Amino acid sequence: MGDLGIYASLDPVALDQACYDAVKNSDDPGKGDLIERMDSRHGIHTVEAACELGLGNREYEIIELD
Repeated sequence: MGDLGIYASLDPVALDQACYDAVKNSDDPGKGDLIERMDSRHGIHTVEAACELGLGNREYEIIELD
C-alpha cells in the first residue's frame, strides 16, 4: 500500500473512519492485502463501537493542506 499522506483530527472516531475509507477508496493496486487484514480482523467494528459509546462521530470532512 502506498503512502496516503497524514491524517489528523481531534475526533479519534472520525480519524479512524477517514483512514479506513482512504484505504478502501484508494487506487493503489497494493491495497488488497491491507484491506484483507483490516476486514479479517473486523476493524470497522471498532469504529462503530466507539461511535456508539459516544467517543466521536463517523462523519468527517477532508481538508487538504499544501
